[in-house]
Amino acid sequence: MSPAKHDATAQSILTAAVSSIGSVGIARTTMEHVANLAGIGVATVYRRFNRKDNLVQQAIRYEAEQLLRVIEQQIVGLPTVEEALTEGFVAFLTEAHRRPLIRGIGDGNVVVGLPMIAQGGALLIEIGRTFAANIILRFQETGALPRFDPNPVAEIFARVGHSVCLAPDGLITPDDPFTARSVVRECLMPAITAHGTGPV
Repeated sequence: MSPAKHDATAQSILTAAVSSIGSVGIARTTMEHVANLAGIGVATVYRRFNRKDNLVQQAIRYEAEQLLRVIEQQIVGLPTVEEALTEGFVAFLTEAHRRPLIRGIGDGNVVVGLPMIAQGGALLIEIGRTFAANIILRFQETGALPRFDPNPVAEIFARVGHSVCLAPDGLITPDDPFTARSVVRECLMPAITAHGTGPV
């Protein structure tokens, strides 16, 4: 569900849930805590989101879509698909690392990233895949790329980005845009250029 489709009360609840999950983790987030952060009654939270697992899922989607809106602003107007996907990937790693809910944080002995894999990992990959696929489709519509199904390639982008969020201490890190750009250009872009560079 897009942030624009939420009324002010729902947005307040989702913002509070994002804050709670990011600071104390999924396990310790309660409907009561979210209500207190939002400054509303807990009955209102239950009326809007019914159960905690539903609220968690919606909070993850809300935060992921907020993140993608920021990325979209950074890549708008870039003239090639390589630039758009490269800078979008770098912006995703940087911005996601700033958002505790997305990257997962330690909560004592409970790591937020682990329940996120089960409760939100597939959702984050779905949103990321759609975002990357829409970039490819945009360039297909201008004739800069031939027609092919963009979803398999887009899913690779989404899965690589998601894995970096969950394990940011490898060779690809959120604070090394040079390496991130190289990975896109040398490892991911060939999956697109293999289809050719013009319309068919």
